Amino acid sequence: MSRVLWLVRHGERRDEVDPNWAAEAERPHDPPLTDHGRWQAERLGERLQGQDIEAVYASPFVRATETAHLVARTLDRPVFVDHGLSEHLNADWFDVAPSVLTPRTLADRFATVDPTHSSVLRPNYPETDEEAASRTVRAVRRLLADGPETSLFVGHGLTVASVVAAFTGREEVDTPVAGITRLASYPWGWDVDILADTSHLETAADSDADFDDGVDGANAPE
Repeated sequence: MSRVLWLVRHGERRDEVDPNWAAEAERPHDPPLTDHGRWQAERLGERLQGQDIEAVYASPFVRATETAHLVARTLDRPVFVDHGLSEHLNADWFDVAPSVLTPRTLADRFATVDPTHSSVLRPNYPETDEEAASRTVRAVRRLLADGPETSLFVGHGLTVASVVAAFTGREEVDTPVAGITRLASYPWGWDVDILADTSHLETAADSDADFDDGVDGANAPE
């Protein structure tokens, strides 16, 4: 095994629990995390300690960058925001191309963000499902090509599903909020070591079980 790729979906987003938030928000397409989502991100950081993660990459959407920031703060790593990891720019979801905050603005809000990173590519609006998946995979491959041995990518359901499918051929991948997936490279190619695991979100009252590194412990989709 020579390369390790961690994939994380962002934590719980504000508009999913507060139906009035979008109507009053200046940026209704770009919600932050809820308090519970921030708690989830902190648990992610605790779980990923000691995994030798050298680089953290994030989608520019606030919910993903905020999740990455809380994880990276625990890991003492910077966050590199890359537009190639953006949400699916689906015309059914967005009436116009959604604007996202610049890395400089995100760095003002989240101290771990490195504002000097240049995105490896930028998505076009609108995107089909296939175009969004292809764009995401191309971005991850480019970042891996110039990146360290072990990297973390914090994005969306699209990020996890498209990368797992492209790297391993595994289809119909679960992508729970704040779920963890780990891919590793072997002489025969990439394989899944951990898939859609959320056991780090269980409280002591829920379970005293240790983290399961096997894919058989994957959680059901939301």
